[in-house]
Amino acid sequence: MPGALRAFKSKFNIPFHFLSDAKKEIGKKYGVNRILFSARKTFLIDENGILIYIIDHVNLNTHPRDVLAIFEAEKLSDQSNYIKE
Repeated sequence: MPGALRAFKSKFNIPFHFLSDAKKEIGKKYGVNRILFSARKTFLIDENGILIYIIDHVNLNTHPRDVLAIFEAEKLSDQSNYIKE
């Protein structure tokens, strides 16, 4: 994981892993690659590898808090076997 992501994770005490996609291979599979930059999206994947939530519109000021709130809500829910947007 690049240093910037490691620092971000540490600063906000984020309890889950990030994926850095420098070669844009995963972004291509998820359909987020653009000509110059990839679209800012967050995909929450549970411990079983199931995609449980997609955040399409990322607000950089609130994003860490938003992700943690969704993560906690999904953790408390038994319905984590479907995708929400």
